[in-house]
Amino acid sequence: MNRQTRTLVVVTVATAAAAFASFGVYKAVASIPERRVEIATKHAVVAASELPLGTMLTRDSVKLVDWPEKTPVQGGFDSIEAVVDRGLISSVVANEPITENKLAAREAGAGLPPTITPGMRAISVKVNEVIGVAGFVVPGTRVDVVTVIDPVPPAGLNDVADAATV
Repeated sequence: MNRQTRTLVVVTVATAAAAFASFGVYKAVASIPERRVEIATKHAVVAASELPLGTMLTRDSVKLVDWPEKTPVQGGFDSIEAVVDRGLISSVVANEPITENKLAAREAGAGLPPTITPGMRAISVKVNEVIGVAGFVVPGTRVDVVTVIDPVPPAGLNDVADAATV
């Protein structure tokens, strides 16, 4: 028997042995009975779809899912009624648990007002692409606002009434 024939016989026997062993392992693993483990669960309220900041939650925007009891959602809810008619103060993605720190207070409504912290004011500022840094500043970007106020009124303005007419 020459060298080439011996190599071919060894490779063929090795391939057949590997196939036979693989088939045997497959059959052994397939015959292992399935073992189901019951995990204690409770309910958690999650977003049914992606919800932007300021959204008023409705029954259609949230859903109830099973959640492992051993790892509860901190500040989460277990009933849909607890979150309905409350506004979001931060955006959530689909299937993200709804927690107390993502919701505005009851009766606060939806939109921008619940997101403003007490003592703060919101005003609109007209911007264009140049002022808005050509698209680099997008909704949700945190910016510093600096105001320069001239404490001396222009000549001829002596009181508040004069200032209001200018």
